[in-house]
Amino acid sequence: MTTSEAAITVRTLGGFEFRAGGHEIDRWRAGKARVLFQFMLLNRGRVLSRETLYEALWPDAAWSGNSSSLKVAVHMLRAALVSQNQHVAQDGGPEAGRPYLHLVTHQLGYVLKTEGVWVDFEVFDDLVDRARAADARGDDAEAARLFAAAMDIHRGDFLPGVDLDWAQVHRMWLRSRGLLALERLVTAHLAAGDYLAVLDRCREMLAIEPFREETYRILMAVHGHLGHLSQVQHWYGICSTRLRKELKVDLDASTVRLHGRAIRGELVEAGFDLSGAPRGRVPVGI
Repeated sequence: MTTSEAAITVRTLGGFEFRAGGHEIDRWRAGKARVLFQFMLLNRGRVLSRETLYEALWPDAAWSGNSSSLKVAVHMLRAALVSQNQHVAQDGGPEAGRPYLHLVTHQLGYVLKTEGVWVDFEVFDDLVDRARAADARGDDAEAARLFAAAMDIHRGDFLPGVDLDWAQVHRMWLRSRGLLALERLVTAHLAAGDYLAVLDRCREMLAIEPFREETYRILMAVHGHLGHLSQVQHWYGICSTRLRKELKVDLDASTVRLHGRAIRGELVEAGFDLSGAPRGRVPVGI
């Protein structure tokens, strides 16, 4: 199911967007109603206790069964979900089997029940898993296609601006999976000699992980191979500054050696030999 086929879509990567029947749901009368929805979406289908929800929304406050804060957030979330269901109904979808999102009261707490909802981080995870399966069976072309499709969805960090612990943890998981997908794509682009695509993927990698030294080595190796010596020098300087200033560490010896070879022009005639590289790893010491 694609976003064009789904009546209800939720985007969390690079920003939050909730649409139903072509209409954006953006009126959250209670400030915590939207965060409540985001947390329950991450745990949809699971019964979450009131205490769990309270701790997720107000981690620095003590839980009290008499507090009205959670009740207000639940009430306002239900109002927003009623609005989205109305938009889907107005969009002409049949009542039977129509997509929906419902917040259901349970004896132990609440559960978010859904049907036919497109959620970007779930689609991203599914594409990465399918790409890994294709990679495992040796179908490099299919793996690259699925990894690329996953990164098309990965438009940025999970729920940027939400600094709660549960959001930060999931943000890190998605960053890790994105980096691994990009590693596979860089390997595929190098094998195809598509250096522009390699540079584009390296840019994405640095946006996720600006201190990954291997990414800078890839950039230096590609530019050194193409004879772009000023670019080699610039990336070497950026890498050195970031690692020494932010992490207080020196460059790896392999980075220094690669820089020297590139500046001397030794990489212009060299190729990227992928035959001896472990699957999914990029050989940069050419």
